[in-house]
Amino acid sequence: MNRKQLVVVVIVILLIAVGLAASMGTFLATIPTKEATYKAPASAVRASLGTTASSDTISLRLNSVRDTSNTTARDVWAKLNNESANVTYRMSLTPSPGERYLIANITVKNLKSTNVHFSDTAFAVLSANNTAYYSNYAVCNQNCSRALENRTLSAGFTSDLYVLFAVPAGTTADKVVYTTSNPPIVMSAV
Repeated sequence: MNRKQLVVVVIVILLIAVGLAASMGTFLATIPTKEATYKAPASAVRASLGTTASSDTISLRLNSVRDTSNTTARDVWAKLNNESANVTYRMSLTPSPGERYLIANITVKNLKSTNVHFSDTAFAVLSANNTAYYSNYAVCNQNCSRALENRTLSAGFTSDLYVLFAVPAGTTADKVVYTTSNPPIVMSAV
């Protein structure tokens, strides 16, 4: 390869590198949304606030949904956050400007005599127009924390779980949905 061809190859490589760097910068600067529209299938199990609903493997009961300005919700969150051995759960309850945090208190129970898969990230809070906001974090007591880390509920597992959702300011919770059970579980928040 002569010198002229080498210069052309280097220029092409530099242009490709600059193009990739620019597109990667745009990709990294784009904040993924945790907002979507959710339409519950006809087969979904539905429950009112405080009532237990069951799928094929778990039962859930939505006990409450509170804004983090609620002292009781903040205190429970702080207590469980501090007890957690997993640093992942340690976060502030001060939302970003234009957002508010909602905390759902959900009782979770494994109905099987074997371990079952469970993911706290499969929870979504729905607004009245079915806009879904998926969970950001969850906390629970020390025994439950390991289940969250392993994404597995052991046989006979029962615990209260506190799931945090970031939603736009002014958004209220109409329902909380667990999307990965079969069938999905839709719990009324009002």
